[in-house]
Amino acid sequence: MSCRRVGLMAAMSVLGLTACSQSSNTSTPATIQTSNVAPSLWNPCESKDLPDDAITAAGLDPKSKEKGVVQFTTYHLCDWGGGWYLAEIGAGGIAYDHELNNDKYTDRENLAIGDRRAVRMRNNTIAGECDILFAIPGGSALFAVGPNLDAGTATSGHGDSCVEVTRVATALAKYLPSI
Repeated sequence: MSCRRVGLMAAMSVLGLTACSQSSNTSTPATIQTSNVAPSLWNPCESKDLPDDAITAAGLDPKSKEKGVVQFTTYHLCDWGGGWYLAEIGAGGIAYDHELNNDKYTDRENLAIGDRRAVRMRNNTIAGECDILFAIPGGSALFAVGPNLDAGTATSGHGDSCVEVTRVATALAKYLPSI
């Protein structure tokens, strides 16, 4: 799991617990666990919910997938390489309103992506990251794009993370469950 993802997990965690492991094994996710909660209705890490061909069509490399999960909320996280950036998608039991009103976000902008409402916002806890939040049954789905810091990429000069997250979310939002 990338340490960048640990930052996202910490940012999303209401308890602030984090873990970081270096593993290329995508079958064994790193976890944060504090209690048992019902599983998410949609898991972006599962090909039945988000197929590899959709990931490819979004301009991401399915072979670069890394899995993680924040188990206290059953929040599943996967990220994919997209060149200068990492695209991460998380989904699960964090309430949409709770995540939307988190003070780590600034520059909130309401969007329509396909037939869904979404909010795009800057994440102040991860330099250069831009996120899009969707409501899904039982919680929320968050699309995040930020510089690929694990590859030593600088946080500027490579592109606009808000443009990229909008492009990725637009390509993949049709796979989100209906609310």
